Amino acid sequence: MVRLSRRQFLLGAAATAAAAGVALPALASGADVTTEAHEIVVPDLDPAHDGLRVAQLSDLHVGSLTPVERIRAAIAETNRFRPDLVALTGDYLTRDRGGVSLMREQLGGIEAPTLATLGNHDRSVDPRGAGAALESLGYGVLRNENTTLTLRGTPFTVVGIDDLWTRSADPPLAMKGAAPGSRLYLAHVPKTADLLAIWGKPMLLLSGHTHGGQVNVPLLMPAIRWMAREPYVEGLYQVEKVKLYVNRGVGNVGMALRLNAPPEVSLLTLRSGAVVARDAEG
Repeated sequence: MVRLSRRQFLLGAAATAAAAGVALPALASGADVTTEAHEIVVPDLDPAHDGLRVAQLSDLHVGSLTPVERIRAAIAETNRFRPDLVALTGDYLTRDRGGVSLMREQLGGIEAPTLATLGNHDRSVDPRGAGAALESLGYGVLRNENTTLTLRGTPFTVVGIDDLWTRSADPPLAMKGAAPGSRLYLAHVPKTADLLAIWGKPMLLLSGHTHGGQVNVPLLMPAIRWMAREPYVEGLYQVEKVKLYVNRGVGNVGMALRLNAPPEVSLLTLRSGAVVARDAEG
């Protein structure tokens, strides 16, 4: 069986689509970034956190394939949202350890409290370096652990689950000792939702990893999903009782090309199930 690299696969996908006469949208380039605003009802969210604003950035992939101006534009959009919390869901590096210094140069300036998990590229290239770079910028890094912040005067717990692809994920360890009340889960790989669903409890998980397909041609999406081994490509999913949001990411991997998968900054407003139910009754 011939195995293709992700770069070879994406190039082949684009070429096949062109040969088949499939119209391809414009490439994302320069500072192009799309904001995706969503309201998400979280059943167990404390009413004090109704309307809490969470911005998510993922898959920044510092290096030659991702324009610096796009990363800076994504951070500017994040700050413009004036979030209560920022979630970073992995893959800051690509293949080069030199990317650690680029992380320090390019990823600073997020103004809200920021928590991060690592992705498969970070784990494969330099997990200690990536974590240290994030921490030097004032961002917390959760490695199969949780932390509780006070947001709007009420405890809010963030559970960070490590990368599933590199077999670093340990959900029970990540949840150990987590405080009751409002919770948000972060994990790079969307299929982590399948593990969390085993608990049978309502959860909200933010992830990335897929780049929304990066080369997203409708006729070829089944093949792209097979290549990525990911059934969850972008947007909001319900996995049993787990709500999963998959961010398309900011950067590029394999090639400086995105088709119909624009770089994304997620602007999420969390709603309390109790408040939504009360409003519906009233």
